Amino acid sequence: MDIIANRLLRQAIPLFNTMAGVVLILGIAAILMLGKDVIVYLALALLLSFALTPIVIWLERIKAGRGLAVLGAILVALTLIVGIAYVAYQQATTLAADMPSYEGTIRQKVSGLSQKLGESSVFSNAADSLARALTELEKIGGDAPAVQIVRIDNKPHGFEAIQRYLTPALQPVASLAVVLLMTAFMLAQREDLRNRVIRLAGAEDIQQTTAALDDAGFRVGRQLLTQLAVNIALGLIIGTGLWLIGLPSPYLWGIIYGLLNFVPYLGLIGLIPPLFIAFATDPGWNSFLWTAGLFAIVEPVSTNIVEPMLYGRTSGLSPIAIVIAATVWAFLWGPIGLVLSTPLTICLVVIGRHIPRLQFLDILLGDRPALQPHEIFYQRMLAGDPREAEARARELLKDRSLSTYYDEIALEAIRRSHLDIVRGSVADDRLTTLVTSSEALVDALDDVKPLKRRGRNLTAEAEAALETIRADREIEKKVFTAEDLREEWRTPQPVAILHGTHPLDGAAAKMLGQVLTKHGLTARVWPLSEAAEISSEAAGTVALVCLSFIEPLSTLHLRAFSRQVARRAPQAKVMLCIWQKTDESILKEWRRKLRVGHLVTTTADALDAAAKLASIR
Repeated sequence: MDIIANRLLRQAIPLFNTMAGVVLILGIAAILMLGKDVIVYLALALLLSFALTPIVIWLERIKAGRGLAVLGAILVALTLIVGIAYVAYQQATTLAADMPSYEGTIRQKVSGLSQKLGESSVFSNAADSLARALTELEKIGGDAPAVQIVRIDNKPHGFEAIQRYLTPALQPVASLAVVLLMTAFMLAQREDLRNRVIRLAGAEDIQQTTAALDDAGFRVGRQLLTQLAVNIALGLIIGTGLWLIGLPSPYLWGIIYGLLNFVPYLGLIGLIPPLFIAFATDPGWNSFLWTAGLFAIVEPVSTNIVEPMLYGRTSGLSPIAIVIAATVWAFLWGPIGLVLSTPLTICLVVIGRHIPRLQFLDILLGDRPALQPHEIFYQRMLAGDPREAEARARELLKDRSLSTYYDEIALEAIRRSHLDIVRGSVADDRLTTLVTSSEALVDALDDVKPLKRRGRNLTAEAEAALETIRADREIEKKVFTAEDLREEWRTPQPVAILHGTHPLDGAAAKMLGQVLTKHGLTARVWPLSEAAEISSEAAGTVALVCLSFIEPLSTLHLRAFSRQVARRAPQAKVMLCIWQKTDESILKEWRRKLRVGHLVTTTADALDAAAKLASIR
């Protein structure tokens, strides 16, 4: 009974862990939602302290003192916040007062559009609907009886006036004061707070905690400062541009555009209000067209040039993580959560990157690829999808040679699959799919030019993959012509590749043959089982024989194969290609036992060895 109970308990543990994780996530979400009135202040103060820390450190370096440095940083933040709020309030008040005067312009534009677009146009129908709505509003005002105006002096005096005008401002002012006060204490006591966090995380692992804190401080601080500078600059550019165009309240739209840009992909919404105002205020179309042109220049330049150049990969978030984070934080905390979503999620990713038990946060939200390039290759081959692998390969081949791709990704995946095959974890049908897909991929890449480069217009995923693989070697940049080769190599097929019986030996041999052929050393591939069928005439024109194996059976078999080659093609050199990562000491031992001149483990090494044998230079 105990054995059965233990077995059931072991089977239930994964379910219990999953349920515990779900309960924990729901509990944290409930705490964040219910305690948002306090936690939001803490989050704002923490992020503001990250952004102001470089200013405090700089002031301390010029001998300002801790208290004066903190005060200076807080004053900078306060001045910026109050200045932006004041400009936005003044311009919004002016715009609200002028809005009724724009009705005539809107009606004129709508009527003109309706006439030009025709009755059947969808835009015409929308324009007619807007015109009817404006007409109904006018009728409501026109049919009403004349109103006798009676002036009543209800103007507040004394304390009542103070209460009426100050009460609406107390809440935001008090909130700002609390956030700035908490920020000041965090900046003044930042070393003490750091030490307490290290203590909470466990003093026995100081190195890991320090790395996490440094990573979070660097990523969040740099992200916030850079984003703040970029968005202020964008707001000023948009505001000044709209002022030159002649739009009312131009800097209000610049402020709105800058604030919305704190949330990735949301800045485009800031284009709508100024376009509508341009439509409503100008009887002609000049203001609308100039406004659209301004955004058509600023938005692409900012998105595609300025932000990637300044931000780089500092955020550490994937695009889908940014969207999900914005949705979740907005659900929990409303608009303020939308603004805080990116920096807060960066903190979660950093925690997951440095704490093993929370690594799932980095995997789900981080910008690092979840799988290594060779793992993606292996997975797509198992799934029978060589097309995706081909698309990824062509992206990488914009910046790397074919032999580098095969050595670093394809052959690495074959080594991984070999281990799974030896363990018996690959079913027969999967193995067939794996072999077929691998050979289909090699065939699909047959049109790749060895020296053609189309620039570095690469995807972010390809850039990340390139960081994990080596650079091209000099030999991989050469293509040999007949004039470069020795006499015995100037035959139609100077290289013969004989592969073993492993299911993937054929794919590896085809990769080698393709690489040699593309560099001017034409090769043909045969299975070892068909070597006896090669004609004496064909064998006599071969200058190099490559014996290709994922893993050979034994040195005895290899020696027998070498002797067989020597009998059939005595004029040819023999190269042994074993596609396994092996220590140099083991390779030397194999060379001594097998008495072969060349023993290689990569296609680049094979190309280099063949080039030395073939070239007259």
